[in-house]
Amino acid sequence: MPTGLRGTRRPGGPSFDVVCPATLFVGQTSSCFALIKGTQTGLDATWTSSDPTIASFGPIGSLKGRSAGQIVATSTYQGKSESASVSVRAQDVLQISGSALQGLFKAGNTAMMGVVGFYGVASADSGQLNLVITDQNGATVSASDSQIVPKGGDSFVINHTFTIPVGTTRVCRTAVLRIGSVTLTAAGTTIPCVDVTP
Repeated sequence: MPTGLRGTRRPGGPSFDVVCPATLFVGQTSSCFALIKGTQTGLDATWTSSDPTIASFGPIGSLKGRSAGQIVATSTYQGKSESASVSVRAQDVLQISGSALQGLFKAGNTAMMGVVGFYGVASADSGQLNLVITDQNGATVSASDSQIVPKGGDSFVINHTFTIPVGTTRVCRTAVLRIGSVTLTAAGTTIPCVDVTP
């Protein structure tokens, strides 16, 4: 469940809280929830944004950042409404939310490593996004072709197939976003390194 701001309960009607992310980036999608009596989600609640040009709702409380600013997200359930504030930021950002791999990770073999994430480009008209594979010493083993990503933000998936060099004992993957002279990287516990069999 996302962390964020809760709406304030008011008397009358069913008791529920609105939980939304406190912050979204332009182009990013997250979810708001109507928590009925603290445990159940009101799936039939309706959602509105105080300014859809800043952030707008899709199905079942999905909220997408459109431009920098702040909105009030309102949920209506069985005639009662509750609200929470959400801030949308335009920012250079790179986040990883998941990873994938395939193949037998043995020296000399071909394997695939991938990442799933979100990028944001605010300081330029575009950026270059790719995946870099490194060995146990931090030396580059292989890198995917760079993708040109436009200003704004969006989710991405990068998969890269490469040959594991002889002598490699571990391979790691890092997403890299270059925006002008700025380079952002994302790795860490969400995309752990993989040990290689000699």
